[in-house]
Amino acid sequence: MKADVFVNLCVQDVKRSRDFFEKLGFEIKEEYSDDTGYCLSINERAYAMMLGLEKYMLFSKNTVVDSFKHTESIFSLDLKTPEKVDEILEKVKKLGGSEIGKASDDEYMYYRSFRDLDGHHFEVFAMKKQD
Repeated sequence: MKADVFVNLCVQDVKRSRDFFEKLGFEIKEEYSDDTGYCLSINERAYAMMLGLEKYMLFSKNTVVDSFKHTESIFSLDLKTPEKVDEILEKVKKLGGSEIGKASDDEYMYYRSFRDLDGHHFEVFAMKKQD
């Protein structure tokens, strides 16, 4: 089975979060966006619904975790080259996000991790070609 993927994330300030990801170069799907949340297009089949608390709670009755203190999940994005990984991390830091740890370079991939403005944990990486 193949299906489009929509991940829902709670954000404190919809506009601030949207500005952050737009400045990183992500596309927004306007048809799924309004003042209460927006749809972050990761690729043609994967999306993140970035929802303000009130809207988010329509989909979940569980307590929202503090993403700065707890890891709800790690969102990993293959950027294809180490240069793009470094480029996005520099943008993240300039825009108020924070890097987690240091760059890692092992036999399989080069990767770096960051938290967005709401503390969501992202990993950006470039896989190495295996012989």
